[in-house]
Amino acid sequence: MSKRIKISSITVFAIVIFLMMMSSASAFGPSTLYTSPSTDPSPGTLYPRALTLKYSGSYNGRMLATFEHYVSGTPSFPIYQSTDGGVTWSHLSEVTDQVNGWGLRYQPFLYELPQAIGNMPAGTLLIAGNSIPSNLATTKLDMYKSTDHGVTWTFVSTQATGGKADPSGAYDPVWEPFLLVANNKLIYYYSDERDPLHNQKLVHITSTDGINWSSAVEDIALADSTKRPGMTTVAKLGNGSYIMTYEYGGASPGFAVYYKISTNPENFGAATDPGTQLITQDGVKPSSSPYVTWLSGTGPNGTIAVRANSSSELYLNTENGASNTWTRVSTAVAGGYSPALVPLADNHNVLILNGGPLGSTNHNSVTYGSIDLGDAALLHQWESFSVPGSYMRHYNFAGRIDPTPLSNVDDSKFRMVPGLANSSGVSFESLNFPGYYLRHYNYVLQVARNDGSAAFKSDATFTKVAGLGDATKVSFQSYNYPTRYIRTLSSILRIDPISTTQEKKDATWIQH
Repeated sequence: MSKRIKISSITVFAIVIFLMMMSSASAFGPSTLYTSPSTDPSPGTLYPRALTLKYSGSYNGRMLATFEHYVSGTPSFPIYQSTDGGVTWSHLSEVTDQVNGWGLRYQPFLYELPQAIGNMPAGTLLIAGNSIPSNLATTKLDMYKSTDHGVTWTFVSTQATGGKADPSGAYDPVWEPFLLVANNKLIYYYSDERDPLHNQKLVHITSTDGINWSSAVEDIALADSTKRPGMTTVAKLGNGSYIMTYEYGGASPGFAVYYKISTNPENFGAATDPGTQLITQDGVKPSSSPYVTWLSGTGPNGTIAVRANSSSELYLNTENGASNTWTRVSTAVAGGYSPALVPLADNHNVLILNGGPLGSTNHNSVTYGSIDLGDAALLHQWESFSVPGSYMRHYNFAGRIDPTPLSNVDDSKFRMVPGLANSSGVSFESLNFPGYYLRHYNYVLQVARNDGSAAFKSDATFTKVAGLGDATKVSFQSYNYPTRYIRTLSSILRIDPISTTQEKKDATWIQH
């Protein structure tokens, strides 16, 4: 009997692990984590944050989430948990104000220590947030910790105290904490209105124990004192650099998303330098309350993903933040103020959380869903059979072949995914322009952004067949012009009817 119980336990455990892997391997949602009841004050919810446990032993892989919760009484930060990779969530605990009697009202941020900081071991959970009384007279950034994976919480320390929670520029509040460990220190970023020389500036403080804190260091303090930078988020990239995003109040459009990159997250360069505005290849300029993360599993450089309040899209960069390489992709999760992004276990799916619109007079919900940004395992290069050593690539968005070495080898790498128009076919997503696909237009191939239309999907779908010039290689038949195949002609990629021996060679490819 005991032996049969043991086998059953192993089987159940294996099933659970399989389901967790499956949940992070394909996109899900949009779904609802929490809906505020009509008895609560509007907007009900805002400002979600989440994480995946990575330094907590047997709890690794569990996800936790929190958000601003508007209530008639004393507010607290609710903690929800997911044990299936973010697919479903349940209430776990509440983080309550243990020192001020005001409640924990605004801007929670969850963080798991990757290493010991003072007496707090790796795996300790931290939540930073704004403790504010009901009359909004004071803003106080406090931090709490949990040593039992989010079940119970205790006060750690206060980081900054400011004036009334009013963003008009007249009351000197402090806002919007963000935590990061680097250089064996806990870095605490926040927005600060207390300096009379600035409407608002972005600063950070550091600590080696979580209790005693350094003086504030300016990250963004613009020379024009009327400008209003806010809402720092930071992510570490695969090359060891860090990207900081923020909203630039006073830029065009209002609260435009800007970013800076540095090898040291304690020094993003001159504080008077605003950095670089995020502008996509097709000229879109996202704005308001950005959040940044980085996913390692999408390709050689990984993918930087940014979400903002201005739309439901994600803004992507696979070139370590190079300014001219941002693209955008649509998502199923509605846009909202100060969203959150969390890479899932496979490191190419990302979870998106939305707490609803700012200024809503209705009752928001916390919604979530995921999107697959592309598995690095699907990346390939295609060498011309008729011109050995030359590879299919894009250059200035035109499809062509060129000999190696290429000016940018990533131009020749495409993710071969199920066909956009028919999943039995294939489509070619550009590595360095995520969301852009090889498609034909007037029979000439180009790389273009997927606009979601049926015509685009058909033009970007091909059938993979045995090589016309060598059956051990491959050829690609157009989905909507099935008498035509991808071929090279004078180094240009086209779809053409194929009949001669040379044409068959030109339409044959060696997959690497």
